[in-house]
Amino acid sequence: MDGIGRETVDSLGNTVDDLVAIGRLLDSPRLAHIWFTLHVEGNVVVDESDNDPFLWDGITVSKLLEYLDGDTPQSTLYNDIDELEEIGAVEVASEGQPTGYKANFFQAEAENVEKVGDGSLVGPKIIGLVGEAYTDEAVQEFLNEYGHSLLDDVLQMYVASVRGALEKSVVEMIPEADEEDVEAVVPAIERVLFEMGRDPLWGHDYRDKLSIPSGE
Repeated sequence: MDGIGRETVDSLGNTVDDLVAIGRLLDSPRLAHIWFTLHVEGNVVVDESDNDPFLWDGITVSKLLEYLDGDTPQSTLYNDIDELEEIGAVEVASEGQPTGYKANFFQAEAENVEKVGDGSLVGPKIIGLVGEAYTDEAVQEFLNEYGHSLLDDVLQMYVASVRGALEKSVVEMIPEADEEDVEAVVPAIERVLFEMGRDPLWGHDYRDKLSIPSGE
């Protein structure tokens, strides 16, 4: 990465390289799915460990494959990890054998992310939801029909609904999309919120308010 790529470009301290990495994750549901899984599971492992997080050895590809539960073929996972490392979304935590990896945290102002637009922060939630498109056809169809910005709007409205901050239904708050299309992505949103609830660094746990408390 060059010096220009490392200069901060927003109030959250993101660099051009960070924004490029976020854009790549939003472009690729498979990479987003892998990054989100590594991000959440890594935070869970560190929280449950007595070891210094700065000395943590990371998650190996074979262990990550278990967390992905067969969603991603092992034959391509190594290449995916290499690409994630190349764009700065993942870094090597331990160069021993086998190599351990950890996900770098991303959170950017939406106005600086072309696919999402204004009005929110682009971080693990929306990246995780885009990752759901890798295994959930309804999310991919929503992205194809309406784009990332409206998917993020549905996500934000659903979170507000779970918090009890909406007087209308999520469907009523998203008139731009067909009711059936909005409802079809709700299970994916709940899966993402369930996983985020497991993340000790997120600070919000809505698992007891979801309709699928098992996360499945």
